[in-house]
Amino acid sequence: MYKIYFNLAIRNLWKNYQNTLINLLGLTLGLGSALFIFLFYHLETNFDNYYNEDIYRVNYKLNWNGKIYNHAHANYPHGANFKEDIDNIEDYAIIDNPFESNSFYLNNENYKGIKMSVTNNHYLHFFNIPLLKGNKETALKNKEDILISSSFAQRFYPNEDPIGKEVEIYGDQFLIKGIFQDQPTNSHLQYDVLTSIEFMKANDYFLGWGGGSVFNLYLKFKHENEIPNSLAKINKILKDKYEEDNYSVVASIQPITDIHLKSSHLEYDVDTSRSYENYWVIISIGIIILALSLLNFTVLYTAQKDEEVQTLSLMKIYGAHQRDILFSTSVEVSLMIAFAVFVSFLGLILILPFLNQQLNTQVQLSNYPLLILLFYFGVGGLLTFLLSYTSLRGVKKSSLVSSLNGNTQLFNSKGRGEKAILILQFAMVFILSFIGLTIYNQHQYLLKKDLGFQHENVLALNLKALRDLPQKELDTFKQEVKKIAGVETVSFSSQMIGLGLTQNGYKIGDSEKFPNCSALFVDTDFLDCFGLKIKDGETFTSNPNINKHQYLVNDAFTKLDGWEGLGTKVQRNEDDFKVVGIVSDFSFNDLTKEEMPLIISTYPYKDWGGFRYINIKYSSANPISFAHKIEDLWKKDHPDIRTQVFFYDNALMNNYNWLQGQQQVGLFFGIITLLIAIAGLWGITRFSVLKRTKEVSLRRVNGATRGQVILLFNKSYLQWILLSFLIAIPIANYFGNDWLSSFPNRISIDYIAWFILGGFIALLSIVTITKICWKVVNTNPSEVLRDL
Repeated sequence: MYKIYFNLAIRNLWKNYQNTLINLLGLTLGLGSALFIFLFYHLETNFDNYYNEDIYRVNYKLNWNGKIYNHAHANYPHGANFKEDIDNIEDYAIIDNPFESNSFYLNNENYKGIKMSVTNNHYLHFFNIPLLKGNKETALKNKEDILISSSFAQRFYPNEDPIGKEVEIYGDQFLIKGIFQDQPTNSHLQYDVLTSIEFMKANDYFLGWGGGSVFNLYLKFKHENEIPNSLAKINKILKDKYEEDNYSVVASIQPITDIHLKSSHLEYDVDTSRSYENYWVIISIGIIILALSLLNFTVLYTAQKDEEVQTLSLMKIYGAHQRDILFSTSVEVSLMIAFAVFVSFLGLILILPFLNQQLNTQVQLSNYPLLILLFYFGVGGLLTFLLSYTSLRGVKKSSLVSSLNGNTQLFNSKGRGEKAILILQFAMVFILSFIGLTIYNQHQYLLKKDLGFQHENVLALNLKALRDLPQKELDTFKQEVKKIAGVETVSFSSQMIGLGLTQNGYKIGDSEKFPNCSALFVDTDFLDCFGLKIKDGETFTSNPNINKHQYLVNDAFTKLDGWEGLGTKVQRNEDDFKVVGIVSDFSFNDLTKEEMPLIISTYPYKDWGGFRYINIKYSSANPISFAHKIEDLWKKDHPDIRTQVFFYDNALMNNYNWLQGQQQVGLFFGIITLLIAIAGLWGITRFSVLKRTKEVSLRRVNGATRGQVILLFNKSYLQWILLSFLIAIPIANYFGNDWLSSFPNRISIDYIAWFILGGFIALLSIVTITKICWKVVNTNPSEVLRDL
C-alpha cells in the first residue's frame, strides 16, 4: 500500500513537472534563507551566555568641551585602583580590543589577518580560560610570552609541538608559551594570539591615567545589590582624577551578555558587536523571504490540486477513503519538502562563508546539528499537514457531481489571494532593489569623491619597527630613493592620510578649553607629495629649529574658541607653538567621519616618537615592479626592519569594504526575492492561462490577434505589479534616507534610477507572462473548442 502511495506521488510530481520545479525553487530558497536566519537568531541572542558568574564591562561617557564620546576604553590603572578602593569589587580583568595584525611573521613569512590582543596572566583566571598546553600560572608573565589558539596551532603547526617556537611581531621575537581552546563563536572577544602587557611596559608604552594605551575593563562584584553604590564610588574616583572645567568622565556598567547587541552607541568597540537595527533588518528579510516562498508554495500547490479535483473525486467513487487521499497527498508534499531540505542544506553549506563574511557573523552548521534537525522536522511537518489539508478542501467540501462537472471554487476565479501575494512579492523585490541600488550609488560616490589631495601614483612604505629610526637614517634613505627612475617626491609622515588620524588635546590662545584635534606629523616635502596647497599664510621653512615650533591648521581649526588668526599660539604638553598657515581642506579621515580640526607639525618626537611612513610619488608604467625596487632598497639598507608597501588608491578603497559587503548582501537577498517573485508569477500566470484556455480560443475565433490576447494577460498582471511599485516607493524612500543620514558625505536618492530599475523588473515580468501565454495563443482554437 505504501509503495503505491509513493509511486503515485512520484508520478504526479513528474506529470506536473513545471509546477514541481517552481515549487521546489521557491521552497529551497525559502528554507535555506530561513535556516540561516534561524541559526543567526540563535547565535546573536546568546552571546556570552556561557559564564557561570555575572560579569560586567565598564563603559565611559566622556564630555570634552561639550562634545560627548561614548566608549569602553579604560586606562590601565582603572581596574587595580577600583578593586583596591571598593570592597564590593571581587575581581577585574583587562584586555585591549582584538585587532588584525599585518606584522605577524612565521618562518620569515608574513601572514595577514591574524587577530591579536594584549592582556595579562590574570585574564586567563578571571575568565577561566584553560590552556590545552602550557603552564597557566606563568603564561604571559614575561614580555616575550604569547599564547595561541588551538585553530592557530592546527593551521601553522599541524605535525609538531608549537611550545617554545619563535614568532616575529613588529620586528621583535616572541615565544609561544601555551595553547588555549578557541573562543566560542558566541563570544564578543575573538582572537588568535594573546600577547603580554609586560611587553608594553618594557617598551615604554604610556600606561597612565591620562590617555595612552586603553583596554576593555571587566568586573565581578561580591554583592549584586551593592552594585549601584559601587558604581557611585567608581565615578567618585574618576571625578577626582579627571574632573576639569572642560573635561569629565562618567562610568556605567554593562552585563557581558548585553555587549554584542547593545553597544552600537559606543565608538571604537570590538568588531563583533552589532546594532539592534542591523540585527532586526537581517531577521526581517529572512522571515519575509520564508513567508513569500511558503505562500507561493501553498497557493500554487493548492491550485494544482484544484485542477486534479475530478481525478481525486473519481478515486473516491472507486472506493478511496478521504484519509487515503490525504495520506497520498501528504507523501507527495513530503517528497517535495524532503528534496527542498536536502538542496537548501547543500546550498547553505556553499553560501555560508560568503554570508558570514559579509554579515560579520560566525554561524557554523556543525555547532547546531540538533537545532537544524528540529527546524527542518518542525517546518517540514507543519507544511505537510497544512498543505495536505488545505489542498484537499475542494475534494472534501464539493459534492461528487459538482467536482466531476468542474464546479469547484477553491482556486477562486477572482484571484484575490494570488493577487495579494503578487503585490507583496514584487513590493519586496522593489524595496530591496531600490535600497540596494542606493547603497551601490553611495559606495561609488565615496570611492570617486575628490578627497582634496593627490593620491594617484602614491605609495607608502610602512616601517614596522618598534624603535623609531634616527632622522639621519631616514634622510639617507630618502636621498637614495630619489635616485630611482620614476620617483617624483619623497616625504615622511606619522600616519597615512585618508584613513583617520590620532587625536590630541590642545590649548588655543587664551581659551581655557582643550579641544580634541587630529594631529599629523610630516616633513617639509609632504605638502608637495600630495598636492596640498596653503590657502592663507605660509608653509614650513627649511630650518628645522624654526619648524619644530610651527603648526599648519585647516579651516575647521579656525572655528575653535581661542582662534585669533595667523600667529595664534597653541599649547601642547606645556610647549608653545605658533600657527603660520592654513592648508586647503582635504579629507584626512575616511568620508564616513565628520570633518575635524587638524594640526600639522614637523616635530613628531614628543607625541609620536618619529615618522612611521615613507610616502613616494612616482610615475611608472609598472607600479608593482616599482614597489619591489623600493622594498629591495630598504632591505639592503635595513635588513632587520620589516616594511610593507601600501598603494594609496587601494588603501583608500579598503575604507569602504564594509559598505561593499552590505551591497553584496543586499544584492544576494534581492536576487533570491526576485527569483521567488518570478517563480510565483510564472506559476500563477500558468494556472490562470490554463483555466482560461477556452476563453482565449473564443477570443481568437472572434477576431482577437495573438498580440491582443498577450496584451490582455500582461495588462491583467502588470497593474498589480505597478501597484506594488507604488507601494514600494515611499517605504524604500524612508529606509533609504534613514540609512543615508548616517553619512556626513552622502548622495541624494536617484529616483530616475529607481524608475529605470523598476522598468527592468517590469520588462522581466512581461517576458515571463508572454512566454507562458505564447503556447496557448498559438494553439488552434478548433482543437480546444471541438468538445463544446
